[in-house]
Amino acid sequence: MSDSTAPPAIDASSESRVALAALVVMRLALAGWVGAAVLFVITSIAEQVFPEFNSTTRDQLATIRFPFYYASGVICCTLALASGVLCRSVSRRVMVGLLIVVAAAIVFALDYWFVYRPLQALIIPPGQPRTEQFTQLHTWSRNVNTFHLLLILLAAVQVNLPIRRGG
Repeated sequence: MSDSTAPPAIDASSESRVALAALVVMRLALAGWVGAAVLFVITSIAEQVFPEFNSTTRDQLATIRFPFYYASGVICCTLALASGVLCRSVSRRVMVGLLIVVAAAIVFALDYWFVYRPLQALIIPPGQPRTEQFTQLHTWSRNVNTFHLLLILLAAVQVNLPIRRGG
């Protein structure tokens, strides 16, 4: 007896194994990046409010931490993009997810070049007073990264919804 309420399974004969494996990689890369970024933000906030860290220590931690943040984002987004190209024929929802990842990657690259790099230059050497430019760039960074992660989350939801035959 079959369960008529369950969504139909993907017909393995109609979809290539490569596309299905790529879909798994895309799903993992997107979910992994969202999780890693949330963990990064939680850790960053904890470091900023920890009373025993002075301004110099906070700046040093940021100069150590942020390159890993951007490298992790590049790795996850690149995996999602490459695998998304391989599995774009699985469904229309996956194609929409791929387009959202492209937009998120562009936002992430623009943030890195035009916000993060100038912002990091303002805290080297560590312990410098915060200027108006720092405050403005930090606000931009927070807003742009929030937008980027919302796009990635939206893409993750798109590609993680169950796939039905016919897209």
